[in-house]
Amino acid sequence: MEGATTIFPLFNIETMNEDDVSGEIVRPFCRALGYSQGNPEANLRSQVSLQYDKVFLGHKDAKKDPVLRGRPDFVCEVISYARWVIESKSPAIDLSTDDSYQAHTYATHPEIAAEFYVLTNGRILKIYRVGQPDKPIWEISIGEIDSHLPALKGFLGPAAMRKRAALVIDKGKPLIPGIGSFAEIVGGSLVYTRNVSTLPGVEKMDGLVNTITGNRVYRGDDGLIYGEASVRSAFAAMDAVFEAFKFYPLRFSTADEYLSADIERPTILQGLLNVRMPAGTTFPKTIFSPGGVLPIDVKVDAYLEVVGFVESQKMRGTFAMDCEYELDNRLFPMIPPTASLTSEGTFEIHVK
Repeated sequence: MEGATTIFPLFNIETMNEDDVSGEIVRPFCRALGYSQGNPEANLRSQVSLQYDKVFLGHKDAKKDPVLRGRPDFVCEVISYARWVIESKSPAIDLSTDDSYQAHTYATHPEIAAEFYVLTNGRILKIYRVGQPDKPIWEISIGEIDSHLPALKGFLGPAAMRKRAALVIDKGKPLIPGIGSFAEIVGGSLVYTRNVSTLPGVEKMDGLVNTITGNRVYRGDDGLIYGEASVRSAFAAMDAVFEAFKFYPLRFSTADEYLSADIERPTILQGLLNVRMPAGTTFPKTIFSPGGVLPIDVKVDAYLEVVGFVESQKMRGTFAMDCEYELDNRLFPMIPPTASLTSEGTFEIHVK
């Protein structure tokens, strides 16, 4: 496919596999709609890990919940408001009802809670509404994407998702019945259960317990629910690093009208943190490094997600943090230019 106005690079569909479809078709499509990795307004996430590997969440006997097959290829999301899932398949297969049902399980998983999902095999693109997996609401060939792009952006683009999710909210409403429009965080904990990284030493974080020291949950002037939390690390030196780079308080938000009290339909709160650390920055000794002066510029984009529900004066659930590092290695080419860190765990906060 070629042409001055196309959003796609030149490709030969007959020689492509599923990964090629993801890279050459899905990513350009998502970017053309306005989504990109680390964008605080319209974030693009790929190969999204789900902490609970079952179709449902919170049943009394997790052993009986159907196992989730695979994980979402891409999630496009307007932070705090809404998200949708897109799944890639090989051009060698015809998109089937089974493929739709598989993507539907991703879209409806409580850690995703999407409104729509999209299937494509590089030849055709099908858009489905959650709850209606048997019939797409829009079906379009890849060759027609360019001419239909304004309409597609008007349907799946960030502005459209934000508008569709907008609620007229009485700003005096409580966060949840029994809790007013403001709650002070008085304590809690974070438990890191799994850490995966291209950086050395992260296995030392598995099982780490950090203390939540305070801050608040409140309804903002725009009607959204916001959360701010400060954390004290089990390692004092890490607190100095986080303070230097203004990592705390962690900030989250959701467009849900109320915080959920239902374990099977938890609230998703999200945040995106962009940190820039210039060369020459002094940092203390930590479990990851001997300390000293940073010799290169470092850029960090951290996606934060909290999935939880309120029970009495507590909120508990799971958290995830995906960090992408960009390292200016021009002076030190032996250092890789990128690195990643994914942390998952559980949390509990106490409010009054």
